Amino acid sequence: MYASNGAAQYRAVRGQGVVGAATPTRLIQVALEGVLSHLAIAQGCMERIQGNLPLAEVTAKCNAIHKAVLLLGHLDECLDRERGGEVADNLHKLYQYMLGRLTEANAGNDAAIVREVADLVRTLKSGWDQLVAEGR
Repeated sequence: MYASNGAAQYRAVRGQGVVGAATPTRLIQVALEGVLSHLAIAQGCMERIQGNLPLAEVTAKCNAIHKAVLLLGHLDECLDRERGGEVADNLHKLYQYMLGRLTEANAGNDAAIVREVADLVRTLKSGWDQLVAEGR
């Protein structure tokens, strides 16, 4: 019990260190990494569910999609639509599209939709990865 609690505390402190020292572009990169992680969990759960609806897998799938939706929603809310112009508007439309698709995926237990959204996030993240690598 204590080892598990200690590991959780270490992860929490380590995570705060990453976020506390991060640039705005790195924060977006971290959020997109989180979305991809949660989508991978949801996709795995969906593949294990396939018609027999084990409660633990359904719960894990819903939690993972919920976390991905929260992260995407937060990224959308943080857009500066006044200063960001067309780029911010396009990102807003993309985030809204992905949020809608994840709702469909969750309702229909459709791993293909989760893969579609994950592909979009990976494409988006590759641009942020380049910005972070350039030190922006």
